[in-house]
Amino acid sequence: MMVGTGLRVDRVSERMHFVQTEHVNWAVYAGPDGVTLIDSGYAGQREQLAASLRAVGCRPEDVAAVLITHGHADHLGGAAWLAEQFGTPVHARAAEVPNVRRDVTEQAGLIDVLGNVFRPGVARWGWAILPLLEGQLGLGVPSVTALPMQGGIRGGSRGDRIAVPGRPRLRPVSGHTTGHAAFDFEGEGVLLVGDALATRHATSPIRGPQLLPTMFHRDAETARASLAGLRSSSAGVVLPGHGEAWIGPAAAAADAALANGWPW
Repeated sequence: MMVGTGLRVDRVSERMHFVQTEHVNWAVYAGPDGVTLIDSGYAGQREQLAASLRAVGCRPEDVAAVLITHGHADHLGGAAWLAEQFGTPVHARAAEVPNVRRDVTEQAGLIDVLGNVFRPGVARWGWAILPLLEGQLGLGVPSVTALPMQGGIRGGSRGDRIAVPGRPRLRPVSGHTTGHAAFDFEGEGVLLVGDALATRHATSPIRGPQLLPTMFHRDAETARASLAGLRSSSAGVVLPGHGEAWIGPAAAAADAALANGWPW
């Protein structure tokens, strides 16, 4: 369902809504136990984020928690706004917290982009996202905390459930960043994979499950190997941070991404 210019919101399960914009996606779990936002777009997409919440019957202040798959500018911009304006709790894997806070920066920068500007799509993509950054490539979320796990343990490991609405299962998929995480909402049959794989990106000629170009990864080989961790999910819907939803077994999406590899 188109909600506005460049904003699409689709209900992919009883309680999960997939939000697509031209350059990045996020998702909203809205159930009787509360609202969880998974990733949150660029800093310059606050209005689109608010519109997506309205589309599923929520307000920004209704969000009980934000789960961040990884600390890149296109995934945490809205989380920074929600945390500052409404005190919304923001969580990431313990290993990713320094990146989300910006104590460290694991993200492609200007030098990386300029070094690949000759590749098809890179210059156009870089120019298009500049306004969305609002000059805040280094924006972080100072209040971010480690994932609150069931039983009160923070940080979590593979298979642990996270104590936020929807109770997703944590699936670590390191490589894109040190503490990248996927979130498996088993009650919904939906797996959110962040940038562990994409189905489309402006800098790639590939259509379908794939790894993002190597310049975006902290450790491209580890990112590739970590896809094996998604194969055990029983999800029938896979939601990537970039591109369309994959409708089918999570294992098939992981296998297709492994077969396609990196576009460059």
